[in-house]
Amino acid sequence: MLKNQFPIGKFQKPDRYSVEDLNTWIDAIEELPDILTTLTTNASAEERHATYREGSFDVQTLIHHIADSHMHGFIRTKQTLTEDHPFVTSFLQDAWAEAPDNQAPLEYSLELIDGMHKRWAILLRDLPIEAFDRTFYHPEEGEGRLADLVAKMAWHGNHHLEHIKLALKEIEES
Repeated sequence: MLKNQFPIGKFQKPDRYSVEDLNTWIDAIEELPDILTTLTTNASAEERHATYREGSFDVQTLIHHIADSHMHGFIRTKQTLTEDHPFVTSFLQDAWAEAPDNQAPLEYSLELIDGMHKRWAILLRDLPIEAFDRTFYHPEEGEGRLADLVAKMAWHGNHHLEHIKLALKEIEES
Protein backbone atom coordinates (compact mmCIF):
# COMPACT_ATOMS: atom_id res chain seq x y z
CA MET A 1 0.00 0.00 0.00
CA LEU A 2 2.82 2.46 0.82
CA LYS A 3 4.24 1.78 -2.64
CA ASN A 4 1.07 3.23 -4.17
CA GLN A 5 0.80 5.96 -1.53
CA PHE A 6 4.38 7.16 -2.14
CA PRO A 7 5.33 5.74 -5.55
CA ILE A 8 8.39 8.01 -5.85
CA GLY A 9 9.19 7.90 -2.14
CA LYS A 10 8.48 10.45 0.57
CA PHE A 11 9.75 13.99 0.15
CA GLN A 12 13.27 14.51 1.44
CA LYS A 13 14.05 18.13 2.30
CA PRO A 14 17.46 18.94 0.83
CA ASP A 15 20.24 19.97 3.23
CA ARG A 16 22.16 21.58 0.38
CA TYR A 17 21.33 22.32 -3.23
CA SER A 18 23.13 23.26 -6.42
CA VAL A 19 22.20 25.28 -9.46
CA GLU A 20 21.65 21.94 -11.21
CA ASP A 21 19.20 20.89 -8.50
CA LEU A 22 17.30 24.15 -8.87
CA ASN A 23 17.14 23.75 -12.64
CA THR A 24 15.85 20.18 -12.28
CA TRP A 25 13.13 21.28 -9.86
CA ILE A 26 12.13 24.28 -11.97
CA ASP A 27 12.04 22.06 -15.08
CA ALA A 28 9.68 19.68 -13.24
CA ILE A 29 7.39 22.57 -12.30
CA GLU A 30 7.45 23.92 -15.84
CA GLU A 31 6.84 20.55 -17.54
CA LEU A 32 4.09 19.26 -15.25
CA PRO A 33 1.12 20.99 -16.97
CA ASP A 34 1.89 19.52 -20.39
CA ILE A 35 2.32 16.03 -18.97
CA LEU A 36 -0.94 16.26 -16.98
CA THR A 37 -2.79 17.54 -20.03
CA THR A 38 -1.44 14.77 -22.24
CA LEU A 39 -2.43 12.10 -19.70
CA THR A 40 -5.94 13.35 -18.99
CA THR A 41 -7.36 15.39 -21.87
CA ASN A 42 -9.05 12.46 -23.60
CA ALA A 43 -9.73 10.50 -20.42
CA SER A 44 -13.15 8.87 -20.22
CA ALA A 45 -15.49 9.46 -17.29
CA GLU A 46 -14.40 6.10 -15.92
CA GLU A 47 -10.73 7.09 -16.15
CA ARG A 48 -11.35 10.50 -14.55
CA HIS A 49 -12.91 8.77 -11.56
CA ALA A 50 -10.28 6.04 -11.27
CA THR A 51 -8.25 5.79 -8.06
CA TYR A 52 -4.72 4.53 -7.48
CA ARG A 53 -5.58 2.80 -4.16
CA GLU A 54 -8.64 2.25 -2.02
CA GLY A 55 -9.86 5.49 -0.48
CA SER A 56 -7.58 7.72 -2.53
CA PHE A 57 -8.44 10.81 -4.53
CA ASP A 58 -9.60 9.99 -8.05
CA VAL A 59 -7.87 11.43 -11.12
CA GLN A 60 -10.18 14.44 -11.33
CA THR A 61 -9.74 15.24 -7.64
CA LEU A 62 -5.96 14.86 -8.00
CA ILE A 63 -5.93 17.46 -10.78
CA HIS A 64 -8.00 19.88 -8.69
CA HIS A 65 -5.77 19.15 -5.67
CA ILE A 66 -2.63 19.91 -7.66
CA ALA A 67 -4.17 23.23 -8.71
CA ASP A 68 -5.12 24.05 -5.11
CA SER A 69 -1.82 23.07 -3.54
CA HIS A 70 0.33 24.61 -6.25
CA MET A 71 -1.58 27.89 -5.93
CA HIS A 72 -0.44 27.83 -2.32
CA GLY A 73 3.11 27.06 -3.46
CA PHE A 74 3.10 29.91 -5.95
CA ILE A 75 1.74 32.37 -3.38
CA ARG A 76 4.24 31.15 -0.78
CA THR A 77 7.00 31.74 -3.32
CA LYS A 78 5.86 35.32 -3.89
CA GLN A 79 5.47 35.93 -0.15
CA THR A 80 8.96 34.58 0.53
CA LEU A 81 10.42 36.85 -2.13
CA THR A 82 8.57 40.01 -1.10
CA GLU A 83 8.26 39.72 2.69
CA ASP A 84 10.78 39.26 5.48
CA HIS A 85 10.42 35.67 6.80
CA PRO A 86 6.66 35.46 6.16
CA PHE A 87 4.22 33.19 7.96
CA VAL A 88 2.69 31.08 5.18
CA THR A 89 -0.63 29.37 5.64
CA SER A 90 -1.46 25.71 5.43
CA PHE A 91 -4.76 24.38 4.10
CA LEU A 92 -7.02 21.45 4.83
CA GLN A 93 -6.56 19.50 1.60
CA ASP A 94 -9.31 16.97 2.28
CA ALA A 95 -11.83 19.72 3.05
CA TRP A 96 -10.77 21.60 -0.09
CA ALA A 97 -11.25 18.37 -2.09
CA GLU A 98 -14.85 18.20 -0.87
CA ALA A 99 -15.70 21.76 -1.92
CA PRO A 100 -18.30 22.06 -4.73
CA ASP A 101 -15.75 23.31 -7.26
CA ASN A 102 -14.19 19.83 -7.16
CA GLN A 103 -17.04 18.79 -9.45
CA ALA A 104 -15.93 21.26 -12.12
CA PRO A 105 -14.39 19.79 -15.27
CA LEU A 106 -10.74 18.95 -14.70
CA GLU A 107 -9.88 21.10 -17.72
CA TYR A 108 -10.53 24.20 -15.59
CA SER A 109 -7.77 23.17 -13.21
CA LEU A 110 -5.48 22.07 -16.05
CA GLU A 111 -5.73 25.58 -17.51
CA LEU A 112 -5.06 27.11 -14.10
CA ILE A 113 -2.03 24.85 -13.55
CA ASP A 114 -0.71 25.66 -17.03
CA GLY A 115 -0.77 29.43 -16.65
CA MET A 116 0.40 29.40 -13.05
CA HIS A 117 3.32 27.05 -13.73
CA LYS A 118 4.46 29.10 -16.72
CA ARG A 119 4.53 32.23 -14.56
CA TRP A 120 6.17 30.35 -11.69
CA ALA A 121 8.97 29.03 -13.90
CA ILE A 122 9.61 32.49 -15.37
CA LEU A 123 9.83 33.92 -11.86
CA LEU A 124 12.12 31.20 -10.51
CA ARG A 125 14.47 31.21 -13.51
CA ASP A 126 15.01 34.96 -13.14
CA LEU A 127 16.10 34.81 -9.49
CA PRO A 128 19.69 35.05 -8.30
CA ILE A 129 20.76 31.92 -6.43
CA GLU A 130 20.84 33.84 -3.13
CA ALA A 131 17.06 34.33 -3.35
CA PHE A 132 16.57 30.60 -2.82
CA ASP A 133 17.97 30.97 0.71
CA ARG A 134 15.17 33.37 1.69
CA THR A 135 13.09 31.88 4.47
CA PHE A 136 9.47 31.52 5.54
CA TYR A 137 7.65 29.94 8.45
CA HIS A 138 5.05 27.20 7.90
CA PRO A 139 2.78 26.34 10.87
CA GLU A 140 3.16 22.55 10.39
CA GLU A 141 6.63 22.25 8.91
CA GLY A 142 8.47 25.09 10.64
CA GLU A 143 11.12 27.20 8.99
CA GLY A 144 11.90 26.60 5.35
CA ARG A 145 13.88 28.12 2.52
CA LEU A 146 12.57 28.98 -0.92
CA ALA A 147 14.80 26.17 -2.28
CA ASP A 148 12.99 23.71 0.01
CA LEU A 149 9.63 24.92 -1.26
CA VAL A 150 10.67 24.61 -4.90
CA ALA A 151 12.03 21.11 -4.27
CA LYS A 152 8.85 20.07 -2.47
CA MET A 153 6.52 21.45 -5.14
CA ALA A 154 8.51 19.67 -7.88
CA TRP A 155 8.30 16.46 -5.83
CA HIS A 156 4.58 17.03 -5.15
CA GLY A 157 3.76 17.37 -8.84
CA ASN A 158 5.71 14.23 -9.73
CA HIS A 159 4.22 12.37 -6.74
CA HIS A 160 0.66 12.97 -7.95
CA LEU A 161 1.64 12.45 -11.58
CA GLU A 162 2.61 8.91 -10.60
CA HIS A 163 -0.71 8.52 -8.76
CA ILE A 164 -2.55 9.48 -11.94
CA LYS A 165 -0.52 7.01 -13.99
CA LEU A 166 -1.27 4.25 -11.46
CA ALA A 167 -5.00 5.03 -11.52
CA LEU A 168 -5.12 5.02 -15.32
CA LYS A 169 -3.12 1.79 -15.42
CA GLU A 170 -5.67 0.16 -13.07
CA ILE A 171 -8.46 1.01 -15.56
CA GLU A 172 -6.37 -0.18 -18.50
CA GLU A 173 -5.69 -3.52 -16.82
CA SER A 174 -9.26 -4.14 -15.64
